[in-house]
Amino acid sequence: MSRLMGSAATPAMSVTELTARIKTLLERTFSHVRVSGEVSRLTQHRSGHIYFTIKDEHAAISAVIWRSNVLRMHQRPREGECFIFTGDINVYEPRGSYQLIVRDIEPLGAGRLAAEFERRKREFAARGWFDARRKRPIPSLPIRIGIVTSPSAAAFEDVKKVLATRPGWLQLVLAPAIVQGDAAPESIEHALQRITRAQPDVILLVRGGGSIEDLWCFNDERVVRAIVDCPIPIITGIGHEIDMTLADLAADARGATPSNAAELACPARESLRRQLPSTERLAHALQRQLRHDRLKCLRQAQALEQHFLRVVDRRRMLLADMSQHLLRLQAQRLRKNRRILIGLERQLQQLEPARRLQHRHHRLMQAAFSLHETMDASIQHHRRHLLDAHERLRQAMRQLLSMKARLLRRPSQQLLRHAQPNARAARQWQMMDQALRRLGHVITDARRQALASLSGRLHALGPMQVLSRGYTLCMDEQGRLIRSVTQLTCGQLMQTRFHDGRAESRIESLEQTE
Repeated sequence: MSRLMGSAATPAMSVTELTARIKTLLERTFSHVRVSGEVSRLTQHRSGHIYFTIKDEHAAISAVIWRSNVLRMHQRPREGECFIFTGDINVYEPRGSYQLIVRDIEPLGAGRLAAEFERRKREFAARGWFDARRKRPIPSLPIRIGIVTSPSAAAFEDVKKVLATRPGWLQLVLAPAIVQGDAAPESIEHALQRITRAQPDVILLVRGGGSIEDLWCFNDERVVRAIVDCPIPIITGIGHEIDMTLADLAADARGATPSNAAELACPARESLRRQLPSTERLAHALQRQLRHDRLKCLRQAQALEQHFLRVVDRRRMLLADMSQHLLRLQAQRLRKNRRILIGLERQLQQLEPARRLQHRHHRLMQAAFSLHETMDASIQHHRRHLLDAHERLRQAMRQLLSMKARLLRRPSQQLLRHAQPNARAARQWQMMDQALRRLGHVITDARRQALASLSGRLHALGPMQVLSRGYTLCMDEQGRLIRSVTQLTCGQLMQTRFHDGRAESRIESLEQTE
């Protein structure tokens, strides 16, 4: 119960406050880290930034290289390859995520060189080359200083600048040497032998910074042995403070940098002044305070630079997110406009004059086919009607002829019986004969006119007359009538019948109207 009350009494933090504390803790704790892993999901942004993931067998972390750092790098990450990444952890507050801001990369092959470095270190230590009892003391006030380095290197210029602030009696002797590559170990060994014959009071073996591959020549056995066998004290100043070589371990003294090695070779004028009477102590205290203030300013400047880099990184991430969001919106708008254009194009195709004419032509063809079928049925109906009328006419003619024959036979029999012709019966016969003739002529003319009318109507409704008005009949290879586009396939041979002939064609494309 008390635990619940205590937790309820604790004020709750907002998400922003919690994320700010996590951001401060992570960025202060991991301000300069080195991480090794494989590059995955590499993306080169149009702005020049490189986004990717660093992973190993069990974990992964997001990383980014800003464009300004990409332009300064001699080597860029590649998908599926392993590197050692140097940078700072940065927390992106809007998403509550963290990533590594990479400042520099180096191939993971340097790890194999590191393993070889440790093997040689153990071997040379077993030989006693790194024993502190073997090392010689550095002269406090040297007169002649020998320098072994490349005359064109920046390290030589740094050493000369430092020694220029030392007492004016110093004499500098240079033994040029190659300080990088396969030929470097032999060149450094010969340079140490030459400078020894000049008998300087102390020797400076210096070289500027570089990768582990660039400094690998100072881990060669020939160079280490030459340092151990040299009778003159040697001070090394190779690379930067974080760079450690086997030559540094074998030397009598090691400087963090070439400039620092020059400082160790001879005391500064300020150091010598401290040994003068106490009248100079005030000036020395002021100078010491000045150095302290300068160092403090330098630290503040470094802190300000780190803060500036974090602010720039945060703004760059915001700009990158906004750019991706704008790209997504643009893609959505383009897809929407494309759908609208497709719909308008379909509507325009339906309103196209050629398509509308084709649709009307199709409807006319269907009407023509329906009319043809109707005409066939009407012709059959009239044909049956004419056949029935013809049969009835024939029966009527037979009846009239039989009646005429009876009438003809009846007067003949009377003449034979009475032997004298009856004048009244003769006149009746004559009148009936004339009436039958007129009836035959009337029936024949009416039949002829009816047949002529039906023949004219039949000719007007015939298929050839419909074709002469611009219509056509389409048939397949077997001669079957084609009534719909669904009966056709691409590449099919089709016959088209006109009123004055026929033509063959092959179907190239099909389009069915709604």
